[in-house]
Amino acid sequence: MASTDSIATGRNLVTGTLGFVGLHLARALLADGVAVAGLGRQPGRAPSPPVAGDFRRRDEAGAGSTRYEGPAGSFAYHEASLEDGSAVAAVVREVRPSVIYHLAAQSSAATSFDDPRGTLESNLIGTLSLLEAVRKLPAADRPIVVVAGSAEEYGPQPPGSAPLTEECPPRPVSPYAVSKAAQTLLCLQYHRAWDVPVVVARPFAHTGPGQQPRFAFPAFARQIAAAEAGRGPAEVVTGDLSPVRDYLHVLDVVAAYRALAGHGQPGEVYNICSGTALTMADGLRILVAAARVPVTVRRDPARDRPADAARLVGDNRKLRLQTGWGPVSDARIALLDLLDEARKEFA
Repeated sequence: MASTDSIATGRNLVTGTLGFVGLHLARALLADGVAVAGLGRQPGRAPSPPVAGDFRRRDEAGAGSTRYEGPAGSFAYHEASLEDGSAVAAVVREVRPSVIYHLAAQSSAATSFDDPRGTLESNLIGTLSLLEAVRKLPAADRPIVVVAGSAEEYGPQPPGSAPLTEECPPRPVSPYAVSKAAQTLLCLQYHRAWDVPVVVARPFAHTGPGQQPRFAFPAFARQIAAAEAGRGPAEVVTGDLSPVRDYLHVLDVVAAYRALAGHGQPGEVYNICSGTALTMADGLRILVAAARVPVTVRRDPARDRPADAARLVGDNRKLRLQTGWGPVSDARIALLDLLDEARKEFA
């Protein structure tokens, strides 16, 4: 397993590098002088905000890879499907990382109801490919693997339940949540059977610049920004706003992943959360209050999920005690950052 020194100085492989959290993580690592390599199956896709101004596609870095360059540095992005075990193993052997952050996933619970097979293949088989690639390395060369799970694994909880700890049993209600619960079990099995040094992160809801508008709060922010610019109706169309969630700023999640790479215990699961409850309705009120024009809210029942957890609020004591991590931002700042980004799109 990689030493603490090599974790700090060695190359880091980030799967899902061109995704929402992956781009933030790559930028943070490069800013601290860490060498980064990317892996994903989106060949040539231009990075989306907020890093479009930071990373530009520069050139072909070799067979099957493209180099992206930004003010803090550059990284080679290796184009491969995570479901292709041979291709994943080849990238791992080439990069020889000291840390792997496995963020690549079909990450939308709502989308998973429309494509359960694709969700399971992406999230479970993709993780299997990565774990197998690491398992086949000599023990001394195996990197720390931080795998992103999801609070959706917990599912509905009894009324009046305390904040969720890592010991709470899973009750997944979406194909996405099932895929992540199975992913967690697979990671723990690989650690127990073959001593693969994998740490399972269980992030609760998070948002911030760069999140796609297929998720609720980015969609709300975009509708408000369009109304302000006179390019859309002065209303926000929503689904069910009653669910209670525990929201973090994406940058706090990035910091937690890095803390787990350095101080997490392999074979353990860690909640990444604030411990603060926020209803979807209250989050929308923050955005509406910041709007520069009056907007109304209209619910469209067609946007409701077939099944959902009413409340997902976590307990982060394990992560705090073992790594020293703590959130430095909050949901309000994350939501206002989203709105600022949406305004730039319509400027």
